[in-house]
Amino acid sequence: MCFLVYYLLIYRINTKEISLLKDFSSRVFVHNYPTSPIIEARYQSNGRLYRSYYNIISLGSYPVNPKLTQKSRKDAPQYPIPDNYIVETEFSERNIRCETKYISNTKICYTIRWKEDRTEWSVDSTKSSTAVANTFLEKINWKQSAKLSGPRLFGFDIEPLYNIRLQIITSTTKVDKRKRPLEDITSRSQQNKRFNSFGSEVQKAVNQLVVKHKLINSSGQPIVYIRCIELDYKENQVYIRFKDSNPTMTTQTRLDAVVRVCDEALLCRDGYRHLAAVVPFLFREYLVSDRRNEINKIINIQVPIEIFNVDREVYDLSSVNDNLDDDILIDDHEIGNGAFRSLLTLLNVLIPVWKTGERPTIKPGDTLYIKLGGDGRNVGRKQNHVMMTFCLLNEGDEVLKPSHQFSICLYIGKEKYETLANVGKIFASQLAELKDNGIIDSDGDYWPIEFYFSGDWKFMYIIMGQNAPNSEYFCLYCECNAKSRYNMDLSWPNSGNAKGNKRSPLFPAINLCNYIPDELHILLRISDVLMDCFFKDLFKKNDFERNFKEKIEKKMCELHIHFEFFNSGRGNWNWTSLMGPDKEILLQHFPVSEFISGSRGIDIENLWREFYRLYKIIRKSSHTDEEILEFEKDAKNWVRKFCRPTIGQMNSASAIPGLYRKDDVTPYMHVFAMHIPYFLRQLKEKGLSLRLFSTCSVEKKNHEQVKLFFGGTTMGGGKKTKPVVYDILVFENRQIFYLINNIPNEITCKNIYIQDNG
Repeated sequence: MCFLVYYLLIYRINTKEISLLKDFSSRVFVHNYPTSPIIEARYQSNGRLYRSYYNIISLGSYPVNPKLTQKSRKDAPQYPIPDNYIVETEFSERNIRCETKYISNTKICYTIRWKEDRTEWSVDSTKSSTAVANTFLEKINWKQSAKLSGPRLFGFDIEPLYNIRLQIITSTTKVDKRKRPLEDITSRSQQNKRFNSFGSEVQKAVNQLVVKHKLINSSGQPIVYIRCIELDYKENQVYIRFKDSNPTMTTQTRLDAVVRVCDEALLCRDGYRHLAAVVPFLFREYLVSDRRNEINKIINIQVPIEIFNVDREVYDLSSVNDNLDDDILIDDHEIGNGAFRSLLTLLNVLIPVWKTGERPTIKPGDTLYIKLGGDGRNVGRKQNHVMMTFCLLNEGDEVLKPSHQFSICLYIGKEKYETLANVGKIFASQLAELKDNGIIDSDGDYWPIEFYFSGDWKFMYIIMGQNAPNSEYFCLYCECNAKSRYNMDLSWPNSGNAKGNKRSPLFPAINLCNYIPDELHILLRISDVLMDCFFKDLFKKNDFERNFKEKIEKKMCELHIHFEFFNSGRGNWNWTSLMGPDKEILLQHFPVSEFISGSRGIDIENLWREFYRLYKIIRKSSHTDEEILEFEKDAKNWVRKFCRPTIGQMNSASAIPGLYRKDDVTPYMHVFAMHIPYFLRQLKEKGLSLRLFSTCSVEKKNHEQVKLFFGGTTMGGGKKTKPVVYDILVFENRQIFYLINNIPNEITCKNIYIQDNG
């Protein structure tokens, strides 16, 4: 239809004696339209060159039956007159604006607008462009005898605009009078048929527009595809979907992205179902659920999940292929309390991801620095959830995100040596094999592996087979006894603690020097001691509740820290347990000296500030040898100051009051001053830093798992045939599927708003 109208228009124009394009105008046009709206017109007469400039504001378009300009003489050409055409030009040092508007099929309003000083003027005519031009000359008191050509003033003879308008033909829509209005159709199937017909024609028209507007690549192939149309119909919406033609963003990829977002946002099935009910273009919930099940089947074949009973003793160690004996694995008819994934299998899946991309994490020849970790968490009053994870330290600060910690074993039980020993036996042979022989990936690249371990003190001493921190030989790294840990003049190298080593380490493949203390718990436990000592000083004073309680809570509020004291009975006070970020603010800004008077209050406040400064040093991503040496000296001096006794005669004017007792020095303070410098130097040689050994990401991951998977009910006995820890690893397997298949978690959308020009 469009092509027929096009040729009819050309025919009508030619039959009214429009010249061929080469004789279209006697003027020559210099332009780069439509890239630039400025067109220069050149014309020679009597050996003199004349120039005119046009700024095209609105191109306009030719109607099906365009009106032509009037002839000034018998052989003069006639030009079709466009509708809604606006152009700016110059005449007699005036900027003028010429406009055309079809009032009817045969009548046009010609308008010229200009400014005189600050006054706006305009003239119009429905006779011809020359008529309105002459009226304009009269208005400006033009005295010269030369006349003004309306077609040239308006630029009707500009050939480039003529050619472009021929491609943009406004045709009247032929209405099929046999069709009833949509509003009169009550049958849903007939309404759908009407929308289907409408969508088919829209797709054809859009395909033509894509080519016309060159939404294509260099080879001429379309790179823009119509996917759907959303229509408002009365109080409802109509959503017309088209065939998926986009080779880069398929419907399958979009569906996978929705499944991923539901997982990461912890959006449950009912929640998504309610959302899809009010947002019609979302995938239906059953499609999301079915695809999630398909992903589970695919990835669980790549990364199998085994169920075991952690309470049964394991007599034989597993091989590197995880061929465990029947004493720990269970059959399909039994519900165990633990689940695990092979570390070797996970590495085979993840190494191709780590070594590809724009910025690969590893490259052939690198050593894989793998950190194992663990954490336990209470689930209600009677259950505990324990997890073992690993991460690739080569990723740098990315390992501080929970998503970069990969669970290898989960079980429901407590953190105790006998239970974790069974977990250790599952992985012992595999760790030894990987440590000694490394791993060869699917491309034949060899990767040597070095293992590390980090966790809170409880998890560490169980894994290392050491004594508890309240024993005489408490240290994980040396044979310092409890009575000597305050003494910073002694030297305690990282040579191990044979006196406190009562049991075999559970991961013998990990060297002693690769058990790295957790910097987060150094902050938490030492700041706990500082707060405890500070509050106990205040409790000793008369009427703590009246003189100090509200003032401290007010100061905490000013620091934007939620904190309050509460009486636990018998005159004992407890207080809100703070998280790491709040404790950093407390150490840095809390005014201790306002509550403890004299030089002692100032010294304690400086003690808090100095510990914060030292903690920020160990949190740095890199250190120089000089910084480490300076830190070692300052950390020891900090412990000395912490347990400084009173200097001089007690209660005398010249006495310097002491701070705290030697017995108040904790195992974490000993490690902070005596062993952290050693680890800073060791990690510096490997290009690593102590900040990478924070357990914050592991604990957050454990918290998320407990919140998501332990919030259900077993009313009626429950229907689960597998333990909840199995479901958690299935959930984590899906995260690996998204990672290795590069499933997006966001899709960028450009919002283009079209103004109503009607």
